[in-house]
Amino acid sequence: MSSTHSTPTNVTTPSLSELEKTCWQQLDQSIHTHDSATAAFRNMTVATCTNRGADARIVVLRDVDVAHKYVWFHTDARTEKVLQLEEFPQAMLLFWNEQEQTQFRLTVETRLHTDDYLADEQWQKVHDGSVRLYLSEPMPGSVQEHPYPGFPDHINEGDINADDRAAARLNFAAIECRVLCMEYLKLSKQGQTRARFQYEPVSKMVWLAP
Repeated sequence: MSSTHSTPTNVTTPSLSELEKTCWQQLDQSIHTHDSATAAFRNMTVATCTNRGADARIVVLRDVDVAHKYVWFHTDARTEKVLQLEEFPQAMLLFWNEQEQTQFRLTVETRLHTDDYLADEQWQKVHDGSVRLYLSEPMPGSVQEHPYPGFPDHINEGDINADDRAAARLNFAAIECRVLCMEYLKLSKQGQTRARFQYEPVSKMVWLAP
């Protein structure tokens, strides 16, 4: 006996092209709003490869190029994830929207920018409140005798000055992520929806079984 698969009649499913466009709009909106619902995709998990296995951590989505399928995040250039990405440039970005029960998985090819014009452009978007994240005197991840906030004591006592910003710039890295593939998953009691949007090496959109 053959079986057929259909969308429940009480669920409205957009076309693949409409769904793909919406996914990118939601990523882009996340970096341009302070509304918690709209900004649900601002934090993402970056999973990297290492000689010892896999590694993962949370970072903040900083920029989105919808037309060319790029996303960006920032980090201290001295962190271990930078070394990992230099050795294994391909990574996975995982986004989750708890309210909408929606997941994006992006397979990306990364490129590190520290001292070029693209790094300078990204640095201009870093507000003073985030500059202190790049002012750690010890190497990130190094063992400390006591809890360390990640920046010098004087930063807590006043505003970021020009010297602080110049020192922080030396430790700044912008990570360019060229999106090779995006997978979409929507969880619902009425039925799950899953799709893949492939960009490289060939462009292809398909529905997937959840």
